[in-house]
Amino acid sequence: MNETYRAELTGDLTVVVRIARQDASWFVDEAQLMAQAREAGVPTAEVLGLEHLDHEGELLSFSVQRFLPGRSLDELVGVLPATELERLVLDAGEILARVHSVTPYAGRGIRHELRLPDEDAVAKISRIVAETLDPAAAAVVERGADFLRREVTTRPAPPLSLAQGDFLPKNLLVHDGTVVGVIDWEFAGPASPAFDLARWEVSAGAPLHDRSDLLRRGYARVADPESAAAGFTPAFAIDWTLEMLAWKNPASPAQFARCVDVIARCTNS
Repeated sequence: MNETYRAELTGDLTVVVRIARQDASWFVDEAQLMAQAREAGVPTAEVLGLEHLDHEGELLSFSVQRFLPGRSLDELVGVLPATELERLVLDAGEILARVHSVTPYAGRGIRHELRLPDEDAVAKISRIVAETLDPAAAAVVERGADFLRREVTTRPAPPLSLAQGDFLPKNLLVHDGTVVGVIDWEFAGPASPAFDLARWEVSAGAPLHDRSDLLRRGYARVADPESAAAGFTPAFAIDWTLEMLAWKNPASPAQFARCVDVIARCTNS
């Protein structure tokens, strides 16, 4: 979505420069929510400056952040010993609980709520899944859509906290055996804690997407993940899989299979 550069400045200062092309000024909410999370003990980059400029009739938004060293956790899968990887996921769970301890500034960030599935969209997704996988997989998708409709129409909306919006291994920086940074807060905003927990379960990537138990155990160092999620994790997981299956750039067959597997487990529990 953005251009991202690493810049070496005089005085041994290294920064990350992000440039967005949006119709409105970008990165402002992100910077404020990152600062809120940092006050709660979440490792985030310091935003050194924001600028919005008109360039040949196009609005450019710039965010300059202090560079954080390290490699993303997803790059370390298959590199680190299993015990070390598990320890880092436990630590990530604790960090996520600290994110969710924050009450976001009113009106800041992207609000993430469960959405009522559109019947035409579900029918299209089912046809694509049947062609990509098989008719049985398409039936699972339709069952998931029915489950989500019931959740949206019969349950009161969950309480909101700050959600990071893309809390996945690719956005967790590891340096010297420690999670030193959570990056990419572009989609942060008010949501149920179940939103972030569900995203991990669907999209963390093998083998971590099947080890959400580790994330929850780390979370429990700070707060009870079950109470925080309030039973909404399956609904948010299905909501996310339906969005992925409807992307204009189709997901891979492996991603289709993952989405169907998640829906099956959510609706069979």
